Amino acid sequence: MQINKPINRSLPLASFLLVLICVFSSNSFAQKFTAQTSKNKVAVGEIFQIAFTINTSASNFKAPNLSDFDVYSGPNQSTSMQIINGSMSQSISLSYMLSAKKEGKFTIGPASIVANGTKLESNSIPIEVKGGSQQNNTNNSNSSNAYNPYANQQNTTNTNQQYSSDKSSDDVFIRTFVTKKSCYIDEQIVVTQKVYSRLNLRGFQNYKMPEYNGFWSQNENQKNKQIELGQENIDGVMYYVAEFTKSYLFPQRSGQLTIEPMEIDCIVRKRSNRQPQNVLEQIFGGGGYEDFVVKAKSKSITIDVKALPEKDKPANFSGAVGNFSLKAEISKDKVKANESINLKLSVAGKGNIKITDAPKITFPDGFETYEPKVTESYNEGGSFNGTKTYDYLLIPRKAGEFVIKDLDFSYFDPEKKAYVHVPAPEFNISVSPDPNGTANVVIDPSATKSEVEAKENDIRYLKTHDIQLEKADTFFFSSWKHYTLLGLPILLFAGFIVMHSRMQKLNSDVVAVKERKAAKLARKQLVKAEAFKTQNNKDGFYQEVSIALHSYISNKLNIPVAELSKENIELQLTKRSVPAETIGKLLATLGDCDVARYAPAAVSNDINVVYNNTVELITKIEDETKA
Repeated sequence: MQINKPINRSLPLASFLLVLICVFSSNSFAQKFTAQTSKNKVAVGEIFQIAFTINTSASNFKAPNLSDFDVYSGPNQSTSMQIINGSMSQSISLSYMLSAKKEGKFTIGPASIVANGTKLESNSIPIEVKGGSQQNNTNNSNSSNAYNPYANQQNTTNTNQQYSSDKSSDDVFIRTFVTKKSCYIDEQIVVTQKVYSRLNLRGFQNYKMPEYNGFWSQNENQKNKQIELGQENIDGVMYYVAEFTKSYLFPQRSGQLTIEPMEIDCIVRKRSNRQPQNVLEQIFGGGGYEDFVVKAKSKSITIDVKALPEKDKPANFSGAVGNFSLKAEISKDKVKANESINLKLSVAGKGNIKITDAPKITFPDGFETYEPKVTESYNEGGSFNGTKTYDYLLIPRKAGEFVIKDLDFSYFDPEKKAYVHVPAPEFNISVSPDPNGTANVVIDPSATKSEVEAKENDIRYLKTHDIQLEKADTFFFSSWKHYTLLGLPILLFAGFIVMHSRMQKLNSDVVAVKERKAAKLARKQLVKAEAFKTQNNKDGFYQEVSIALHSYISNKLNIPVAELSKENIELQLTKRSVPAETIGKLLATLGDCDVARYAPAAVSNDINVVYNNTVELITKIEDETKA
C-alpha cells in the first residue's frame, strides 16, 4: 500500500505562512514613534494627557510647541516591556499633563527624537476645546501654579473639577512644621508645609505661599520635583500626606515674628454617584470617579526671636550664626614688587553663611587690594549648609618683609549660646624689588651715595674722572643696521618655508591632528552649553555637554562615536595611564547627561557645578595623557 504524504500538499501554505511571519516580525521591530492623547475634545481648564512613545532606545527628544496649553507636569517617563512567544519588546513613553487656556481648535505638532542615528517625528494631534463651566474656569484662573503629582498615571475617569462644599477640615488640611519656635537673630529655622488628606489626593493648584515678613528666606529647589505621597496615622485615622514645600528661614530682627498661613486648592477624587452611561461602566462599576477641589489653609505660627548678646562679642564678628570652620591659604610667600598674590579664605558649615558679610581684613601698608571674588556652594538636605569662599587679589607695590595677620573668624553658636573664635595662620610675605622698574621701590634714608645712584635713574652725581667718547655712525647706508634689514626678508622667507613644511607634515597625520585639537573643539562646543546654562535651559545644556564630551573622547582616543561605550572608554583611558578617579568622574558626568535627557526630574545637580566639572575634566585628561 502506498501512503500519500500530506506535507507535500501543504508546502505552499507553509511557505506562505513563513513569509507572512517574517513580514510581521520585521514590522514589529521597526522603529515607531507615535503620539496619542487621552482626549481629543476637552473643556477649558480640563486636564488631559498626551504621551509620545518610542519602541527602541533613543535620545535628543524635543517636545512640540505647547504654548496654547498650561503644562501641569512633564515630561514624565515610563517604560513598558512585554514578551510574546519568547520575543521581548520594550517601549519608552514621555507624557505631559495639559489643560487648554481658551476655546478653539488647536493642533499639537509632532515631537522629534533620534533613534539609531535617524531622526523620527511623531504624528500631529488635533484638539478641540470648548468653553468650560464657571467652576472649571475658576479652578484654572491660576493654572500656571497647578501641580499634579500623579501625571504618570493614565487618567481614564472624569477629570472635571468641582469645588466641594461638604468636605470638612478633618478630611483635608495643612500642617506647618518648624524646627524651633524660639531662636536668635539669623539662626536657621526649617519650615515644612505638609498636606494631609483622607481622600484620594490627586494634585494641587492656586497655592499661595506665606509671606515671611521679618525673615530672610530660601525655598528648597522645587523645579522638576515630584511630590511623593506617604501615609501617616493621626489619632487612629490614616491620612495620605504630601510634603509640599520646605523653606529655610533666618530671622532678621528680634521680637515676635509670625509665619503667615499657607493656602492651597487640593484636587481630591471620590467615586461618582451618577448612573452608568454605557455597558462598560455597568460591568466595571458605577459611573467612575469625579475630582473635587477642596480649599485648605494652615495655621499661623509665632516665632520668638532673641537678639544676639552684646557681651563678649568679638571685634571681627561679621554676623555669622551657626557652626562654621575656616580655611586660609595663600598662593605664594615670595614675590617681586608689582607681582600679584591670591589670598583665599573659605568659610564652611551650617547656618546663615549665604548672607554673611566678607571678613574685615587690614592688609599691610604698600599692598594694593581689590574687592574679593566670592564663590558659593550650598546643599539642601534637612539644613542649609555649604561653603563660601573669598578670593582676594593682593599686589605689593614695594619691597620688604610683610606679615598678613588677623585673619581670624568669629561666629555665634546658638547651641552653645556663645561666640566662637576660629584662629587663622599668619602669612609672612617676602617682597623683592621689581627688576623692570624701581619707581615704587622705597629708598632707605641711610643709604650711601653709591646706593642712591644704583636705585635712581633721573638724578646722577657728577663724574670727576676722564670720560671716553666714541664716534657715532654718521650714515645709515653701509652700516650694520643697513645690512641687517637687507637680510631680514630672506631670513623670514626661509623661516616661513620651514614652518610651512613642518605644518604640512603635522597635518598629514589625521589621527594626530584630531587628538591634538580634541580639547579645542570640545571647548567650542561648551560655549553653546554655557549659553544654555545662562538661560537655565537644562535640556539644551545637558545635550551640549554630552555632545562635547563624546566628541572630545572620540577625537582624543580615535574611536568612532558609535563605538563609544563605558567599557571601551574606561579601557582606552586606562591604557593611557589616566587615573581611575578621573575616569570615574567622566563616566559619572556622561551618566548624568543621559539621565537628564530621559528623566530630568531625577537630576538635581547644579548645572554651574556640572559645567565647571566638565571643563576641569577635559583639562585634567589633557594633562594626564601628556604626562
